[in-house]
Amino acid sequence: MRPVCHLLIATVTLLAACADVPGESTTRGAVVTANRVTANRVTANRVAANRVTANRITADRITGNRLDVNGSAAELIATEDGREVFSVIVNCALPEGITLIGNVDGTEFEFPGEIGLARDWIYHALDREGQGWVSACVFSRINARAVVVPISIRGPHHALQVDPDERQTFSLEEGAFYGNLFTPLDQPILWIACRGSDEAAGESGGLAERDCAEEDPANPGLTRCGFFFAGDCGDFATDVACERFSEHGEFYQRCHSEPIDNEHRHGHRGQVFREIITSYVIP
Repeated sequence: MRPVCHLLIATVTLLAACADVPGESTTRGAVVTANRVTANRVTANRVAANRVTANRITADRITGNRLDVNGSAAELIATEDGREVFSVIVNCALPEGITLIGNVDGTEFEFPGEIGLARDWIYHALDREGQGWVSACVFSRINARAVVVPISIRGPHHALQVDPDERQTFSLEEGAFYGNLFTPLDQPILWIACRGSDEAAGESGGLAERDCAEEDPANPGLTRCGFFFAGDCGDFATDVACERFSEHGEFYQRCHSEPIDNEHRHGHRGQVFREIITSYVIP
C-alpha cells in the first residue's frame, strides 16, 4: 500500500488529500525498480521550455496535505510537456511511497516519487543542495533522441545505492551530470556534463542511444543535448573535469564546469559541484 496525494488545483495552491491504495510506481515510458535503474525520454527542449514554471515550485514546500506553489504546479501540469517535466522532477526528488495526483479539466495524472534525492522538500523550500541533486537527476534522464533507454544512476547520496547485480548489468560508463536547473530566469540553465570512460572509448550497447555526455562536433563546448561540455570526466584523459572517482569505482566526485589540469587537481578552475550523478548503461 502506498499513500496517494490527490491535488485539487486551485488558483494559487494545490491541496492534497492522501489515502492508501495498492499499485506500482511508474514514470512516463518506464517502470522504475527499487534499485537506481531508471529510464525516460524527456528532451532538453521540453525541460527548457518549462523552466519558468519549474523554477517557481522550488520556493515552497511539500507537506503531507498541502503543496503550496502559488499556482505554478497547476500551470506546469496543464500541458503534456509540462507534465512530463514535472513527473521527472517529482520522481527524482521524492521517495517511493509518495504519489501526487493532479486534476486537469477532470482528468487525473499521477506523479510518483521514487528516488528521494530531496525528501526534505516535504519540510521546507528546496534548498541549494536539493536543487543540485534534483537537477543532476533530471539532466541524467534527458535523451536527445527521445527514446527510452534504461540507465543506472549513481552518486554520493544514500538514495543512489546500487546492488551488485545492477553494477554488473549496467557496466558501461556514460558520463556525469551536474549543475542547476533552477537558475534565476535571467540566466541560462546551468546544465553540465562530462564524458565517461566507455563513452570516450567508442559508443556501444546502450550508449548508441545516449548523446548528452558527448560533445557536439558542430557546437564545440556543448554536448549533443545542448549541455555545457566540461570535457572528459576522469583519469583516462589528460585534462579532467572531476577531481576524483569514488573509492569503489562507481561515481565521480567534485566535478568542475571546465577541465582541470591533472597537475593541479586540487585547484579551483571553474565552478565546483558536489551533487553529481554518474550514469551507466547496459553493454
